[in-house]
Amino acid sequence: MQFKVRIFDAASASWTERLAEGASADAVQQALERQGVTVLSVAAAGAAPRRRHFDVVLFCDELCTLLSSGMSLVEAIETLGAKDGDSYKHTVLLEIQQRLLEGKPFSSALELNQFGFPLLLIASMRASERSSRVEEALREFAAYERVGRDLSKKIVSAAIYPALVVGFGMAVSLFMLSYVVPRFARVYEDFANSISTPTLILIRVGSALGDHLALLLAALAALLAATALAYRGGQLQRAAWWCLRRYALVHDYLRRYQLSRIFQTMAMLLNGGYTISDAIPLASHLAFEGPLRQQLLGAQALVGQGRRLSLAFAEHGLTDNVTLRLLQVGERSGNLAHTMEIIAHTYRQEVMLFVERTARIAEPLLLMAVGVMIGALIILMYMPVFDLAGGM
Repeated sequence: MQFKVRIFDAASASWTERLAEGASADAVQQALERQGVTVLSVAAAGAAPRRRHFDVVLFCDELCTLLSSGMSLVEAIETLGAKDGDSYKHTVLLEIQQRLLEGKPFSSALELNQFGFPLLLIASMRASERSSRVEEALREFAAYERVGRDLSKKIVSAAIYPALVVGFGMAVSLFMLSYVVPRFARVYEDFANSISTPTLILIRVGSALGDHLALLLAALAALLAATALAYRGGQLQRAAWWCLRRYALVHDYLRRYQLSRIFQTMAMLLNGGYTISDAIPLASHLAFEGPLRQQLLGAQALVGQGRRLSLAFAEHGLTDNVTLRLLQVGERSGNLAHTMEIIAHTYRQEVMLFVERTARIAEPLLLMAVGVMIGALIILMYMPVFDLAGGM
C-alpha cells in the first residue's frame, strides 16, 4: 500500500513529501525513522488530509496569557500540552515543543506542524521574532480572527430564519400534496368532470406524489445527505458564492467583505514590521475571487516600482473616493496601518448593515410567499366544494 510521507530536512529547515510503500502507516514511519529520517506525518496516498479540531484563537489567548505571566515560550507550550492530556491538541503542541527544543524559531515550528496553522499567524510570528513582540502579535491575531468569526456568525444567523421558513413551508406543502390531496381526490371521483383545470392538475400531482412517497422521501434524504457532504467539503459554499456573484449589488458587498479582511490583514502585518510589498501578497490569499487577487498583485508590482500605495490601489480599482483619501492621509501622517484598520472597519460596517437590511426585508417576504403557497393549495383543494355550493 502506498503512503504519502511528509519529511523534515534539518539541513534546509524545510519539509518535503514523497511516496513510500508499506503494510501500514506505523510500519512506514518506523522504517523511515530507523533510517534516520524525521517523519512529520504519514497518510494514505490519494486520501484527503483530515483537518482535526484545533482552536487557533484559544491557543493564541492561552499562550499569550502564559507568556505575560513570565514563562518562556517552551515552558508555555509545555504547560498547554500537559493540560490537554492525550488529545489531538496535545499532539500538535508536543510537535511545536520538539521543534523549539531543536532550536527552530516559533514561526518555523508552526509552519512545519502537521495541523497547518494559518499563513497569517506564521507571518506575524516571523515578524514578531525580529522585533521581540510575540505577545502583542498573538493578541492582534486573536483579535483579528474574532472579528472575522463574529462577522461570519452574524451572516449565518441572518440566514437561519429564512432557511427555516422556507424549509417549513416546503415540508407543509409536500405533506399536503402527498397525503392530503390524494384523499381529497377520492371525494371528487364521482364528479370529476366538473372539477376545474387547476384543481385537476393539483389532484394528479398529489396522486403521483402519494403513489411514489417512499421514493420521494428517499430522494429527499439523499439530497440532504449530499448537501451535508457538500457543506463539509466546501463545495456548497463555493456554489453559493458563485450564485451570489451573479447579482451586481450582492457582488459589490462581497467585494467589500473581502477588502475589509485584506485591509485588516495588511494593517496587522504592517504593525508587525512587514513592508507594503511583503504584506500585499500575504493578504491577497484572503481574496475569494481571482480578479481581485490579480488586482492586488498588480498593485504590488506598482508599489515595487516606487509608486505610492494609494495611487497603486486606485489604478487597479481597489479604492473608492473615501478610501483613496484615507490612504493618502495615512501616507502623509506615517500611520498607514491605523488608516487601514479604519478602512477595514468601515467596510465591515457596510457589509453588516447590508446583511441586516436584507434579512429584515427577506423575512416578511418569505413568510408571505409561504403563506400564499399554502393558501393556494388549500383553495384549490376546496374549489370543487365552492363550485358545488354555488351551483345549488
